[in-house]
Amino acid sequence: MAAKDEIVPRAVGAKKGSKGADVTRLQNYLRAFGYLDSDRLDDFGVGRELAAPQPEQGTFDDFTEEALQTFQARYGLPVTGVVDAATLALLEKPRCGFPDTAEFVAQGNKWTTNDLRYGFIEFTGDLTQAQARTAVATALGYWAAVTPLTFTEVPNANDPDIRIRFVAGDHQDGSPFDGASGVLAHAYYPPPNGGDIAGDAHFDEAETWSVDLPASGTDLYTVAAHEFGHSLGLAHSTVSGALMYPYYGGPHRFLSDDDIAGIQSIYGGSPWITATLDSVYATPHSKNAWAYPHGVGWRKIQPLTADGVSNVFATLVRARAAGSAVTLHVTGNEIDTVYL
Repeated sequence: MAAKDEIVPRAVGAKKGSKGADVTRLQNYLRAFGYLDSDRLDDFGVGRELAAPQPEQGTFDDFTEEALQTFQARYGLPVTGVVDAATLALLEKPRCGFPDTAEFVAQGNKWTTNDLRYGFIEFTGDLTQAQARTAVATALGYWAAVTPLTFTEVPNANDPDIRIRFVAGDHQDGSPFDGASGVLAHAYYPPPNGGDIAGDAHFDEAETWSVDLPASGTDLYTVAAHEFGHSLGLAHSTVSGALMYPYYGGPHRFLSDDDIAGIQSIYGGSPWITATLDSVYATPHSKNAWAYPHGVGWRKIQPLTADGVSNVFATLVRARAAGSAVTLHVTGNEIDTVYL
């Protein structure tokens, strides 16, 4: 992929009939992310339902207008067919390099086993290997918590299903990274898509990866969990609060209802979770009570009394204080039963 300054227009105003470098940049962007036809879509196993035919390069023609309008409609922008301020603001945001598709979030491909193995080929220099391993294991845990899937790290020599790489620029997969603050990462659907790199997840080493909160860089937990959604067979979501939304807006360490519905439509659900608790809290004078099972993310505690404090909540508070593991039953995104 071209560098960010070659795929994002530098100013508003491009519209049908315009010519020049900003039109070329816009076309490069629309081509990179599935709105204009490109062989790159084959690399990711993505259909061409969104893709308009190839335009005349550098000329804002009918095909370019069609592609831009499709992009605007997909993300709830005014469908002007013009690079207006709202459109440019979204084009400038860091995002996943996986192309957008017209399909529901569940793309259809799935692994033939529920017991998946992953391994690292390269690590990032921004974090210790232990920090990277914890972030990746936690990110995979979000998906494991709501499905029958399990994930085990193995050495790369043991031929893992999902290979993890931190690389910059051209890393020999046909989709080179573009430098900092553009495309953050990309991943590939399960086999047969992607060939030898099916399921693999690649992270741009030009980014500054972090694991702290507030984030001092790009949050690895968030981006890794998003990319592993692709590795498991999910496409992008148009729901802005979903983990599988393609644009990065800061740490997002949980699955939304949309994410859960998508992954469970592929692999089925697993409503029981056994974990220790990182945090439990209730909002004063409200019915909102929440728990954070380790490696899973925030889950709402189903309110059973007027003030939202229930036996479930009280049990979770005791377990958190004692550092004890609990077994939770989760319906949707809510905890409704707990056993110590």
